[in-house]
Amino acid sequence: MKEYVVFVTQSLIWSAFSLVEWLSARDRPFFKGMLLCVFLYIAFLLAQKMGLCTKKALFTTIMTLIVYFSFQQLFWGLIH
Repeated sequence: MKEYVVFVTQSLIWSAFSLVEWLSARDRPFFKGMLLCVFLYIAFLLAQKMGLCTKKALFTTIMTLIVYFSFQQLFWGLIH
């Protein structure tokens, strides 16, 4: 159950990342990469604070990242 709650919470974090990335559309790719690292670290820390061990927190964070951005690409692919 913890993993599910972390997954949903991290999906909200990635939604916030998408909004921030959209607002900073004219930034250079280096800074967008740094922004991604910051959000990735926040998501990982959140998973640890919610009670997941380090290995499971890292796995959940990476999976949430992959799932969210895969569905985001699929969504924008269907719209355009």
